[in-house]
Amino acid sequence: MATAANAIDAGMSGQQRYTKVASSLHWLIAIAVIVNIGLAMLTEGQPREIRGPLMGIHKAIGITILALTILRILWRFGHKAPPPPPTMARWERVLSRGVHVLFYLLLLGLPLSGWIWMSAADRPIDFFGLFMLPSIAVPDEAVADAMHARHEVMGLTLVALVVLHIAAALKHQFVNRDGLIGRMNPF
Repeated sequence: MATAANAIDAGMSGQQRYTKVASSLHWLIAIAVIVNIGLAMLTEGQPREIRGPLMGIHKAIGITILALTILRILWRFGHKAPPPPPTMARWERVLSRGVHVLFYLLLLGLPLSGWIWMSAADRPIDFFGLFMLPSIAVPDEAVADAMHARHEVMGLTLVALVVLHIAAALKHQFVNRDGLIGRMNPF
């Protein structure tokens, strides 16, 4: 079995790193997700005149996350992820794979559910003042209510996954010291 020092060296080599495009997309999506979680939480219970403009930004960022996630998935088809460090236990590899699949599902499903929700509620999405997104659902109050509920559940699930992902990255950095976190450094 490889030593921790060997694992760090392997984790930092060119073959063991994500591409600059993949790591840049990862960090852009991560920052956008954290900002969007913050916007959703900060506007909870605020008066409409405060909440409205901030939720407009939240919606536009959500669509940006959707587009960036699609780009990341397309990039991933042509660029395999580096293998996990040899020091990583089988249960960690299985859990990591499951969390990443769930992340992708949520990064697609959450903005789509919001877009369907807004379409069904007959509230167009303004993309940062550049253009209005087309409606992707027929106005229907029951559909809007259902998508709102799904959007909130997926949002809370995403928050839990973000916390789990950060905790795992910190564990690998400070406990395992296996260089895993360096593989996603875009610089």
